[in-house]
Amino acid sequence: MSNIREIAEKAGISIATVSRYLNDTGYVSDEAKAKIQEIIDEVGYTPNALARAIFTKNSKTIALMIPEITNPFFSQMATVVEEYSSKMGYTLFLCNTEDNKEKEAEYIEVLKSYRVAGIIASRTQCREKYQNIQIPVVSFENHISPSVITVSSDNYNGGKIAFDHLYENGCRRILHIKGPRIFEATEMRCKGFSDAAKEKGLPIDVVELETDFKVKMIEKNLNTIKRLENYDGIFVFNDIAAATVMKRLIENGIDIPEQVQIIGFDDSFIGELLHPSLTTIRQPIEELGSLAVELLIRQIEGEEVPIEDRLIETKLIQRETTLKKR
Repeated sequence: MSNIREIAEKAGISIATVSRYLNDTGYVSDEAKAKIQEIIDEVGYTPNALARAIFTKNSKTIALMIPEITNPFFSQMATVVEEYSSKMGYTLFLCNTEDNKEKEAEYIEVLKSYRVAGIIASRTQCREKYQNIQIPVVSFENHISPSVITVSSDNYNGGKIAFDHLYENGCRRILHIKGPRIFEATEMRCKGFSDAAKEKGLPIDVVELETDFKVKMIEKNLNTIKRLENYDGIFVFNDIAAATVMKRLIENGIDIPEQVQIIGFDDSFIGELLHPSLTTIRQPIEELGSLAVELLIRQIEGEEVPIEDRLIETKLIQRETTLKKR
């Protein structure tokens, strides 16, 4: 395999000049650039990315921690982050943590050894591992520490929007199916929904599920809710769980939305594919993903970025699982 010394000898140029060209760290004449590139093409040389990272202190690689790749929202998020990173000259290292603290901690050690330039941590389960990590970090959906920027949707207001929509559509027997309490985002959705109900003086029922993406576990959890059809309005904390609730109701012969109206959260692609199509609260995936990458790269490149929460507006996307406003 060719190396930098061989390229320098073939081009009749110093190793230092070849190094500057490969790492873009100093002046190289146009003539020398042409010679070096000609030899690189001739011998099929591929730079050692890890060695370059050590030399330049920037691997041009961003890591994205996601809790579950099979969740449509996070798979769409990964696509946005990869596309935007590529436009900015960075490659993506994707880590699927499965909401497992030990697995996430192992990934962090791997990323440190590979000298990634920065990390976008989605729904981290091991905040302590990011303390003094010496790598720029942006957190998505939950707070890691006062020194780490957090990007998230306005989950609290999204919960309020969901309640207001059901209430305005005439629902008075309302259930909220919430996500696991360890997830900051779903807790905020629940709080917004509950606070909106209190403002109307309407009692609601709240049931907590143990998972947010494993359909079989969600179905098992639903068995603990005696009669879903006793409610005329249900707000479910994400679209996958909402789809599972819809499946259960339809199997029991319940008409959606005439008997029970349903709202999900995320506006992942499955919402439009369901029948009836799912009313949901949109998280603007494109804006969230691109903002997280932008804030991370600005830190990687040495800019002092204010450490503060970036809340992105959520909005109602009405489809067929709720009635038109009366």
